[in-house]
Amino acid sequence: MRDRQHSPYRWVILAMVSLSGFITMGFPIAGLSALFSEIATSLDLDLIQIGVIWGVGMVMGIFTSFLGGSLIDYFGTRRALVFMCLAAGVCGALRGLAVDFWSLFLFSFLYGTLQPVLPLNFVKLNREWFASRQLGFAAGVMALGFALGAMLGSRYSATLLSPLLGGWRAVLIAFGLSSILLAILWALVHPPDERKPRQGLDLRQLVTKLRRVAGFRQLRVIALAVFGAVGLAQGVMGYVPTYLREIGWTAFDADSAIPVFFLASLIGVVPISHLSDRLGERRLVMIFGTAMMTLGTLLMYFAGGNYWAVILAMAIGGLCFDSFMALMGASITEMPGLEIALVGSALGFNGMLQNLGGSMLPPLGNTLSVISLNAPFLLWAAAGLFATLVLLSYRGRGER
Repeated sequence: MRDRQHSPYRWVILAMVSLSGFITMGFPIAGLSALFSEIATSLDLDLIQIGVIWGVGMVMGIFTSFLGGSLIDYFGTRRALVFMCLAAGVCGALRGLAVDFWSLFLFSFLYGTLQPVLPLNFVKLNREWFASRQLGFAAGVMALGFALGAMLGSRYSATLLSPLLGGWRAVLIAFGLSSILLAILWALVHPPDERKPRQGLDLRQLVTKLRRVAGFRQLRVIALAVFGAVGLAQGVMGYVPTYLREIGWTAFDADSAIPVFFLASLIGVVPISHLSDRLGERRLVMIFGTAMMTLGTLLMYFAGGNYWAVILAMAIGGLCFDSFMALMGASITEMPGLEIALVGSALGFNGMLQNLGGSMLPPLGNTLSVISLNAPFLLWAAAGLFATLVLLSYRGRGER
């Protein structure tokens, strides 16, 4: 691993990781949010059903993240990347064939078994190719791909791609085909993994790995914080475009809010992530991030239909989102005592809580819309506050 961390080829891998975040995560996830209004009209979905579809993509991730992380450790990042990009591309494209709520639910459910595992590959790759002194920067560049894809996907999926390709179905199919092409590119670019003698992977070994990684207090703290932060972000990203249309905004104005969230994140992700390298302290930067996300979400509750208040709330809420996610992965991979052979499993453990928050909190928040259209923002702001308090509770003592 040390040879890789000094090899110039690490910059090629980092460029591929950033491109992968753009193609498989940022653009299609935010793009789906922007397409929800068109999908809802086509399939006759209400706000609660939209929230379920937005969250169900993470439901299977609750159960598959740890297994997926362990399989990454077992098979190596190259095999895992190629297979998961191919499979996620096929399952993602199937969503474009949905004819009603239940078929869209099923295809989103299948897609959710794979898509949440993909980022675990990217985070482990960064750890394999970059030393700690550059890991925050590398994580920030990786997250830059996510943020750029999210900003462009939220802005142009509905307003440009959908009219250009002939509707939301074609856009979702195009997302899937892009992921399949990326799998081929990874097969060509990623060096062969080192061949090591491996024993069979069985349920007993998985349970043992789970117990080992769950013994890290730092991992448990990060996972709980991610539960709240991702639940907040998924809820806001999925709800805001439809919410703004419901309170009378034009489609163009409504689709301009989420891109501000991601533009702010895009601007802040590399310098904020790199700041953690300079400070030698990732936790405080993560606390600042969750606090900003909480503040931005709370401002959305009070903003009403005021255009500039909404834009300000989106900018504040988005400024630290991708840097928080980048530093979350970096913090886990460099935990004292964590072997590189267990990094995927540790990331998978964190992924279980991440996907639980991302699948549970968006529809839970959306149900509050029957009380008031802005009420969901209160629940998501509370989730952000929870994440901040959890991180504040950890001081780095008593690691295990």
